[in-house]
Amino acid sequence: MANISSDFLIKLEKIRVQFLFDHPFLSVLALSLPMHFRKNAHEAFETNGSALFVDAALCESIEDENLKYIYAHTLLHVILKHAFRMNGRDHGMWNRSSDIVINLLLSDFERVGQRPENEVMLEKFRDKSVEEVYNILYEEDQDGEGTPDDKNPKEQKLDLIEEEGDTESFLEEIDTLIVQAMGSAKKQGNIPSSFLEVINEIIRPKIDLETLLHTYMSESFFDKETDFSRPNRRFIHQNLYLPGYKYERNRLNLYIALDRSMSINKEVFSKFLGIIDSVLRMSTDFKVTVIPFDESVDEQRIVTYDTQSARPPELAFEKGNGGTLFMPVLEYLKKHFEMNSILMVLSDGLFKIERTPEINTLFLVSQKQNMKRLEAFGDVFYFDL
Repeated sequence: MANISSDFLIKLEKIRVQFLFDHPFLSVLALSLPMHFRKNAHEAFETNGSALFVDAALCESIEDENLKYIYAHTLLHVILKHAFRMNGRDHGMWNRSSDIVINLLLSDFERVGQRPENEVMLEKFRDKSVEEVYNILYEEDQDGEGTPDDKNPKEQKLDLIEEEGDTESFLEEIDTLIVQAMGSAKKQGNIPSSFLEVINEIIRPKIDLETLLHTYMSESFFDKETDFSRPNRRFIHQNLYLPGYKYERNRLNLYIALDRSMSINKEVFSKFLGIIDSVLRMSTDFKVTVIPFDESVDEQRIVTYDTQSARPPELAFEKGNGGTLFMPVLEYLKKHFEMNSILMVLSDGLFKIERTPEINTLFLVSQKQNMKRLEAFGDVFYFDL
């Protein structure tokens, strides 16, 4: 601290005061997070998700408005838990993906300083999660397209350090900070809706996909209406007269519409196949019919599995190269579906839908911006990779 000039400390304090009046949630974070002054490996501001590391020497050459922006940018890395969500992904590409998401969010704010030239802004990624951005950049890199970093080395930023250590305890602290920060901000009432949506996604309790599927399937299976006029025969021999059901659902039929269109990349398609495999391994008694589709239903490849089989079958579906039309799926089901059925749709959600399916439907989508549009047609959940 001895080598830090008082002018620089006053400059940081001035920014924090501006945050207090303009963006209270940033002020709460700035006042609560530890700040360490040191020589950074890459950027003027860096974070590991639990503290800020500031290189005063690098900051000296940065204009005040740019410094304010960088400060806000780094605080958003913390509030969005980017260091904790890296999970072994490529460090440089994850940094870039996180920066893209933050800079698009900050473009909706006023009075957050001036974005420096090396802070990348790519509109095509607006409303996407950092995981979605990473997957797209990763796919482009694998296809040999490279990333903008390859063409402009000045855009190779590394302000995010992967967190190592006791992350669980700090994540609890950061959740508490988020609640406090957003409480202060909502009183002021000038938070962009795009930012609120992202924060709600961060603090919403996480449900792993297997639990979600198991719960949904179980609730569908046991969704029966009791009726004392028809006693349950199962327990009569024990002199137990329990209500029967107006319609006993002895076996559930699950239809899985598998989107294999061109917009689904190989990694997402592999995830879809993994979800189907998880369904097949559930213990509940039901029949599964997988319906692959793109611009039409590929009836030659429709396969039906019995979950009571001794061993789940190997999945051998292939990705297609066509567009995406959902109406052929609805037309197929209208002609072929059996009673006691539910539909699960595995897709990115990039299709037009005009009417609600005739059976209960669960949409599992890989692109969260499509969730709201599908909510009127069934239950919708977003999963990331």
